[in-house]
Amino acid sequence: MLFNNDDINKAKRKIEDEQGMFGVMMSVAGVTDYDEKNQKCCCLWHAENTPSLIFNPKSENLSAHCFGACHRNYDLIDVLMMKNKYSYAEAVKDLFEIADLPYSFGELGVKSLRDYRYPKRDDCGNKNAVYSYLKLRGISESTVDYLDICQDSHGNIVFNYYDLNDVLTMVKYRPSHKIVKGSGEAKNWCQKNADTKPLLFNMNRINPSQPMLICSGELDCAAAIESGWVNAVSIPLGDGNTKWIECNFDWLETINQIIIAADNDESGRKYLAEIVPRLGSWRTKVVNVPDDCKDLNEVLYKKGKDVLFDIIVNAADTPVPSVADLSDVKALNFKDMPGVKTGIKAIDQELVKLPYGTLTVISGMPGVGKSSLLSQIICNVLDQGVNTWMYSAELSNPITKSWLSFVLGGRRHIEEIQCGEDTYYTVNDKAIEKINEYYRGRWFVYKDDWENNIDILIDSMTDSIRKFGTKLLLLDNMMTMLSDSSENELREQTSVIKKLITLAQKYSVAIILVAHPRKLSQTSTVGMYDIAGSSNIANLAHRTLGLRRVTQDEKDGNDQNSNLKPELKKYDVVVNIIKDRMRGRSSISHGLYYDTVSRRFYSTQEEFDKQYDWDDTKYETALLSERILQEENDSEVFGEVKGGD
Repeated sequence: MLFNNDDINKAKRKIEDEQGMFGVMMSVAGVTDYDEKNQKCCCLWHAENTPSLIFNPKSENLSAHCFGACHRNYDLIDVLMMKNKYSYAEAVKDLFEIADLPYSFGELGVKSLRDYRYPKRDDCGNKNAVYSYLKLRGISESTVDYLDICQDSHGNIVFNYYDLNDVLTMVKYRPSHKIVKGSGEAKNWCQKNADTKPLLFNMNRINPSQPMLICSGELDCAAAIESGWVNAVSIPLGDGNTKWIECNFDWLETINQIIIAADNDESGRKYLAEIVPRLGSWRTKVVNVPDDCKDLNEVLYKKGKDVLFDIIVNAADTPVPSVADLSDVKALNFKDMPGVKTGIKAIDQELVKLPYGTLTVISGMPGVGKSSLLSQIICNVLDQGVNTWMYSAELSNPITKSWLSFVLGGRRHIEEIQCGEDTYYTVNDKAIEKINEYYRGRWFVYKDDWENNIDILIDSMTDSIRKFGTKLLLLDNMMTMLSDSSENELREQTSVIKKLITLAQKYSVAIILVAHPRKLSQTSTVGMYDIAGSSNIANLAHRTLGLRRVTQDEKDGNDQNSNLKPELKKYDVVVNIIKDRMRGRSSISHGLYYDTVSRRFYSTQEEFDKQYDWDDTKYETALLSERILQEENDSEVFGEVKGGD
């Protein structure tokens, strides 16, 4: 249930105009000793002798600000939640009732997910084991009760995850004792025979108008609340799983300010690097966990509530994305840069990988195999555990799906169909079904009926990066993204390249762009200045590749004007590394064979018969390419002749 902020502010304003918001807040809080004239009182959230909580009738949210230890803003919804132990939805309903305004939010507690296996509440009736263990970790019984933490019949801790409609949607467990490292005991698990929608723990008690703290574990969340920071949630399944962003994306977009408290280790640092750009650096702050503590719960245990609350309040702004102190910049070490491999040996042995934060341009004449190559790269990257996004103006969504399916299926799952005198191929239905299920939620394509303006495309790419964690994005092709009415086409092309590079660097993703060459002969090799349009296309890109088909005359030795090296004429396509700024190399060529049935490029037997991860069948024998077998036989024969001289 998402509430409209305009409606909420309208209700607040009506209360202020008709009843006086500060007086209503004091009445709900049960406070009688307050300064009505100056609209101030002692803070409701921490002990103090001098009033520091002052109401500001001109504030956007009609809230009171604590000028003491809290340094926070609190509105009527916060007071309703605190005093009545309400969820956010319950507090909003009370707000509208106080304002005497109608509302139609529906009934709380109604299950809305079809075919979802909702968990059952697991509560043995007492919490003695949980209370005792969490007390050792600095967490009080009142915080345990506030978070609806329970105990099962085995004495384990039960964490109840509620959706925004206050419906129990996921249940997690952990032992109510210290887990000995190396013991093999499970640290946590979810309820059996129930589904696990990745909600955020305690999200139904969050006031979106206030800064929200995102913790890396339920007990870190409990520790934050124990310290006095109640607007806190926890991620559900560890910092290696970021599905919670996609699942809760619309709700997260309503939060104005987010504070992130990651574990103080390498995993936590990688997690921060990924989620800050996706959540938006403009609204995120990061908690600096002390060096001698691993997480927030350890800060509470070792240093106490005040220190924990202080490091949350003083969370550091994330850096301005456009500015860096050069002293803090680490010199490039290519091998340490994260990225993805194309999965094609002949290319990877030169490029090594497509680093995140880079733009790669691929060019080639029509019919040279660009669509096949791009499809194969997408498939190979998916099997590296990386999500992908693809825009193709030349292939419709169904045709794009067909190309990818051929590559993923390979010859083992392709059927030959005879139609009169014609023969065509199709991937069998069983394979398609397994492919769909295996890669669901991982590969995304820009819809055919959406506008292909570059700014709209970048919006789609940005949303996919932030919501789905997409790390490889492919655009085919450059010319289709330009406006028809551009008076300065070259300038617009340069602008497109710059926008793509900015996007790649801002979100640390790899982008591939197809750019067509000028009109060349079929036997011409695409060079640095052969790409149609602005020279900045190749100049600004981090890497530029050119594809060139090998003609039959060249293979047969009948083309005397061919500029191909003899050792490349046996292949179907030559990939030319036109420019590689990452490694400082250029003009390096490699040959690839092409299998017309599976639409795969290959240079080894392993690539010819690659088994993608969706296919879990164990095969007794490998499928072999006759062309590579012939190549190997020729090498042996010539080797013997040479050795006999």
